[in-house]
Amino acid sequence: MIRDFRKSDLDELLRLLPICNAEEFSASGFDPDHIRGMVNRLYGWRGRFLLGLMRLFGRKPFKFFVAEADGKLVGTTIVEDRGNTSWISAVMVDPDYRRRGIAMRLMTDALGYVRANGKKRAALGVLSTNVPAIDLYSKLGFKAFEHRGYFVGDTDSFLAPQNVSGVVIRPFRNDDLEDVYQLIVASEDAARLKIYDFRKSNLRTPRFGGFRSASELKFVALYDGAIVGYAETSYTTPREVARIGFVHVNAAGRRLKVESLLVNAARSEVEKAGVYRFRIIVPMTQSELLEAVRALGFKEAFIVDGMASELS
Repeated sequence: MIRDFRKSDLDELLRLLPICNAEEFSASGFDPDHIRGMVNRLYGWRGRFLLGLMRLFGRKPFKFFVAEADGKLVGTTIVEDRGNTSWISAVMVDPDYRRRGIAMRLMTDALGYVRANGKKRAALGVLSTNVPAIDLYSKLGFKAFEHRGYFVGDTDSFLAPQNVSGVVIRPFRNDDLEDVYQLIVASEDAARLKIYDFRKSNLRTPRFGGFRSASELKFVALYDGAIVGYAETSYTTPREVARIGFVHVNAAGRRLKVESLLVNAARSEVEKAGVYRFRIIVPMTQSELLEAVRALGFKEAFIVDGMASELS
């Protein structure tokens, strides 16, 4: 049976997560207390009120499907609304229940939900080594559009970058929004931005902060007063790695190698919260950023294929 997730499913979810995500969790860490707290917030009275308010205004931030068999939770998938694109994640099936068509059922229901909500496309990420999952998604019309490297490292393994004269790294401010938006549009592949449905509003802090499960920090790099780079980082608890991503640098910034300075600034700030292990996500086409990440001491953990399907 495919149905909506219920708060009473939490213990079964915590049982399933480490079984189905062993490789990812080896790189990202896993804090069951963090998951438990997030679910309790979302399904508590305040979370239900905010979700109801958002639905009243036509917004459905996410849909959480589960598969139930033999009286227990054996599979999940989550659909997240991100503008014209719906992102499908947490597609997992208990190893004892695989090869029974459960993943296909979950994906079919998820795509039906996406279409019913009038979205133009669906997208997801899958480990490049997970051939059965890639085959399933391909049958459903998904095609690879990017390959993202996941690199990990900890404080003891990092090498400090050389300072660059004239470059200043500081926190992102609201009045930086237009310059950062133009920098990203100019430095990123247009097709990739379309799939991610990137908009200027994505750079703003969400109003409904109660739904955020992580603390977020944003940084800009300036040279001669002009913004030449931007990066984001987020963290949850010391049992899970901090995430550094969305690093964008223009041509002037690449010449100055500000990628290393941005990543190092993000790492240094997050360490103040007691998190000492980090993961950075890098599109494999960004050679300068890949070089900078490896030079800082990050090691490649795995590759994720981004796949998307244009919906009619």
